[in-house]
Order: sequence, then C-alpha cells, then structure tokens
Amino acid sequence: MLLFLDTEYTGQSQTAPLLISLALVAEDGRSEWYAELTDNWEDEDCTGFVRREVLPHLHGPRMTWAEAQTSLQAWMASSPRHCIAACDAVQDFQFLLQLLGKRPENLDPKRLDLAPLISTGVYHHAVEKYHSKPGHPWHHALHDARSYRLGWLAYQATSAKNKQK
Repeated sequence: MLLFLDTEYTGQSQTAPLLISLALVAEDGRSEWYAELTDNWEDEDCTGFVRREVLPHLHGPRMTWAEAQTSLQAWMASSPRHCIAACDAVQDFQFLLQLLGKRPENLDPKRLDLAPLISTGVYHHAVEKYHSKPGHPWHHALHDARSYRLGWLAYQATSAKNKQK
C-alpha cells in the first residue's frame, strides 16, 4: 500500500533543517497519521517563508518527539505488511525514517518519487483542485499529503483509460 507522505520543516535552504510536522495518508484513504512536533524546534529556527506560510496553519495535534515516535511506530505496526512511502522529496522520507527511529519491516526501504508527476497536467490539476477549497491550505503536511493522494489517483485513472484505448 502507498502511504502519501509530506513534512514541514524549519527551512528548505538550511543545512540541517528541523522537522515541524509530518503526515501520512494511506492510499485507500481510510487511515491517516499526523503530528506537529513541540520540542525540537522554535520559531527562531524557521526561515521567513516558514513563519509566514507554514506556522499559521499549525493547529495540532501537537506532540513531543517521543510521543510522536511512539504514536507513529504504533500506526505503522497496524498498517499493511508492505507499505511504500510516496513523496516528492528525499528530505520527507529522511524525516520519516528519523522520526520512526528504526525502519519497520513493513516499510519499503525505497520511496516512490512523486516529483515527476508534478509536471503532468492531471496530477497537477487534482492537487490544485484540492487546495482551492476553503480549509485546505498549501504548506500543511496533512493537506499536502491528502492532495498528493488525490493527484496520484487521478493520474492512475488517466493512465488506466489510456491503456484501454
């Protein structure tokens, strides 16, 4: 099963950015995991972009690193026996592994790279459509992961139609 992954962190241009939030959305849409971390970063660690575009959208659930790690490990333990993280950046996958502490056996060591899909019209339009609705902000890990799932599903549906022709 694919797990659509997104993170928010203190700054893209930073040498060692700090994780702010992480979200996973299951391919079937039935399960999600999301947390905002409280004890490993401060506002001063963030770039201006993050302070403007990310921090205003944070509304919980808030957890310490240890709480988030325990919760995420339990969520992964209840996930199907083979999961693949699907994300558009290597940094997201690295943060997932870092928060997990140890990669669970049901998580594939490789990720599915969504970056090439961003330039496809069908994926892009599905993501844009999701974020155009009120309460679906950009630069929020859970909303971005949900939009990636919808983009993937739209892309897969179009691919299936093209194969039938």
